Amino acid sequence: MSAPVGGAVCVFAKCPIPGQSKTRLAPMLGEDGAASLATAMLSDILVSLTACVRLKETLKVLVYAPGSSEGEAYMKSILQCLNLSATSCSEVSSRVLDGWVLLPMASGASKADLTSSSLGSKLEDALEKTRNLLERVHKIIATQQSNEAVVFLGMDAPELPLEEIVHGLQTSSRTIAHMCPADDGGYGMLSVPRNAPSSQIFQGVRWSNSLTAVSQLKSLSDCCIDISIGKMMNDVDEPEDVIRLAKRLIRSRDDIQYDDSEGKEDILNSLSSKIGSAIRDRDTSNACLHTWEALIDLKVISNTSDGICLNNSRIAP
Repeated sequence: MSAPVGGAVCVFAKCPIPGQSKTRLAPMLGEDGAASLATAMLSDILVSLTACVRLKETLKVLVYAPGSSEGEAYMKSILQCLNLSATSCSEVSSRVLDGWVLLPMASGASKADLTSSSLGSKLEDALEKTRNLLERVHKIIATQQSNEAVVFLGMDAPELPLEEIVHGLQTSSRTIAHMCPADDGGYGMLSVPRNAPSSQIFQGVRWSNSLTAVSQLKSLSDCCIDISIGKMMNDVDEPEDVIRLAKRLIRSRDDIQYDDSEGKEDILNSLSSKIGSAIRDRDTSNACLHTWEALIDLKVISNTSDGICLNNSRIAP
């Protein structure tokens, strides 16, 4: 069995509150339904990362918004429902690697925290604080791990490519960044090496833009950070993304072949052929049990005696 990789994983997440979370899905699922799906996707991410053996010595940090006591309580309740432990960032102990550290998102929280132009400053703040947490953990816990790489993930892509996260932590322990682009022009994962300056690597990034990934690559390159590119990840932001997610999950369970070629143009095709070939290698192996159940409850997927299929009433324009 391969050894644990160490380092840290930061999941950026807004509290999935009805009317404030996944609002673009509300016309399809309703405000409560959109929040329910957001909760399910976040739950799958938290469970998958916790269960990964290669990440058992990796510090797991949940960066939450709003960064208030109410936000902390909301995230704690989600973790408790999953039987996962939660620790405040001020209470790091020898058992910190067994669960999740709750880190409030930088001040200035708003509904647009994860899409606003201030996201760069929030990532910078989280990177600095996570690096400090790693230093404290290495002093408290006697392990052979000295990896100071930090992986950033969002809450919009429940089909986690765990092997890419492990590879990113390994790669970034050797001063190379690693990115998994998303199919909307952003990115679903970024692994940051120790030598990357937190105050500079997020400058000039065009957030919530078809050029988010490209501009992030440029910012890293401007800081003389080498970058490797991994598999494409699939964000769930729009109603059509929900349908595509449902198709992939059905296909993974029932071997039903759907044509998923339609949809968003991959803006990264303008980059090198190496990048273009890498991002087309998709991974849909994650079971996503919570997301699957939510899609059934929300009647996006029908699971009847006749089999599993999409609910056509959800697809109709």
